[in-house]
Amino acid sequence: MRCLVEDLATFAVTAGAWLRREPVLHNVLLTLVADRLSGDVPLSGDERFVRVVDGDATVGAMVWTPPRGPLLAAMPVGAARTLAEHLVEAAPPLVEVHGPVPAVAEFAQRYAECANLVAVRGTAQRIFALDAVRLPTGVPGHARPATATAADRDLLVSWAAAFAAEISPGHRPVDLSGQVDARLRHGLLWLWEWAGRPVSTAWLSRPVADVVRVSGVFTPPGERGRGFASGCVAHVSRYALDAGATTCTLYTDLANPTSNRIYQALGYRRVAEAAQWRFAPHSEAVIKRFASEIDPGLTQTS
Repeated sequence: MRCLVEDLATFAVTAGAWLRREPVLHNVLLTLVADRLSGDVPLSGDERFVRVVDGDATVGAMVWTPPRGPLLAAMPVGAARTLAEHLVEAAPPLVEVHGPVPAVAEFAQRYAECANLVAVRGTAQRIFALDAVRLPTGVPGHARPATATAADRDLLVSWAAAFAAEISPGHRPVDLSGQVDARLRHGLLWLWEWAGRPVSTAWLSRPVADVVRVSGVFTPPGERGRGFASGCVAHVSRYALDAGATTCTLYTDLANPTSNRIYQALGYRRVAEAAQWRFAPHSEAVIKRFASEIDPGLTQTS
C-alpha cells in the first residue's frame, strides 16, 4: 500500500467515490471536501488530502484542515498504519488525530511508535443515524429558521463561541463567524423559540450522498432542562428528511449521557464509535499533565 497526496479537485473525484460507499461514516469528510469545493469554506493552503491505495484500489483516505488534526476515514488497519508511517515522514508533527474506531486507534499507535511519542486517548464519540423521527411531546415553544439579521447572526456567533469553549476548555478560540454566515446563506441554521426569545439552536450540513448532519446543538445553561434541544433537533431532522435526505446523522460525546439518551429517544440509532487521540512526548510528568488536560468534548461543525 502507498499514500497519494492529491489536490482538492482530484481527491473529490478519486477518494470521493470511495467515501460515498459509507456516507454516514464519512459524512464529515465528505462535507469538508464539499464545502471547500463550493467556496463556502475558503482553502487556507495548509490543507492536505491524502488517499491510501492498494494497487489501483482506494482503501483509505484522510483530510487535514489545520488547526484541527487529521480526520481519517474508516479503513483497514493496514491502511491506517501505512498512512501513519507516511505522515511521520511527510508532514509536520501531529498534535492530535480523529476518526472512526478501530482505524484511528491503529493509526495513533503506529504514529506514536514511529515518531517516538506516546498516544493518549482523548474524546470518545458515538456516531448516530436516523431515517424516521419520533417527535418529543410537551416541549414548549417552536422552531424557526435563523435569518441573516444582525440579531440572529450575532446571537449565533456568540453561541458558537460558547459551545466551542464548553466542549474544548482551554483551547485557543476559533472564529466561527464564517461558518455561521455560510449556513445562514443556505438556510441551515435553526432556532428554537420560547416566550418570544431564542433558547436553543441546531446546525445542519448540506446533503452529501443524501445524508445530512446535525451539529452545533447548543442551549445556554440557564435554559437547559426543558427539552428545547430535543425539540430543535427533532424539528431540523424532520425538515432535512422532508427536504429529500434519506438519513440524518450526528455525533455525541460518550462522556455526556444526556445527549446520548435524548437523541436515541428521537429515533437516532448507534452506527459506530469514533475517537480523538493526542500525542505527547516520553516524559511521565508531561504525560500526566497532558492526560489531565484532554478535551472532554469534540464536535465537527464544518
